[in-house]
Amino acid sequence: MAGTNEVESLFSTNAGLIYFYVTPAGPGSTAPLALRRANAKPSSLNSTYGAPILPRVRLASDAHTSKAALDRVLATPYAGHEGAVIAIFGSRDATTSATGPLQDVVEIYTPSQPVSVSAVQQRDALFDLSFATNGNVSVQLVNEKVYSAAPASGFGYDYAASSNPAAAKIAVQGGAMFSGSVDVKCSSFLWWTNCKPPTAVHVAAFYSAN
Repeated sequence: MAGTNEVESLFSTNAGLIYFYVTPAGPGSTAPLALRRANAKPSSLNSTYGAPILPRVRLASDAHTSKAALDRVLATPYAGHEGAVIAIFGSRDATTSATGPLQDVVEIYTPSQPVSVSAVQQRDALFDLSFATNGNVSVQLVNEKVYSAAPASGFGYDYAASSNPAAAKIAVQGGAMFSGSVDVKCSSFLWWTNCKPPTAVHVAAFYSAN
């Protein structure tokens, strides 16, 4: 994100959910899918933050998606999808000492085009754009922070990865999550962080609910 000091606040677009990039797990793995928390990057000080986990997954009792959609993700082969983001899960941790790592999947989103884990972990970020009744928008770095923003008409969009930018603009303006970057400048003083309204949205891929 250009010119930004990010402050982690563990915020989610849906209360109680954490959003993960989903990739197929390699042959012989303990689970068919690897989940990486969106926007979390491992570092030398915290090597497990954003590192992949290999949980069992099940459909939540209050899921906004179907078992068929979850089964399609589970059936994605590793071959040909190595390192690819095949979906985003919005899920809750249901781990117990008896079950081990377990996620209750509430939401599933699939990308508008192929996306690599290396791109979203190292360059792009996952955002949500939502609209208020007064016409203002909020730009959220998913799982992390919300930035208040000016009216939607003040935003500039680009979508270099698609032959149909108009479709991407409609999807993003409709509130779909997208990976890319947002131009926003923030300043920090002691514990206080202040962000100016974002001026542009740069979309690499947008994600549709399933």
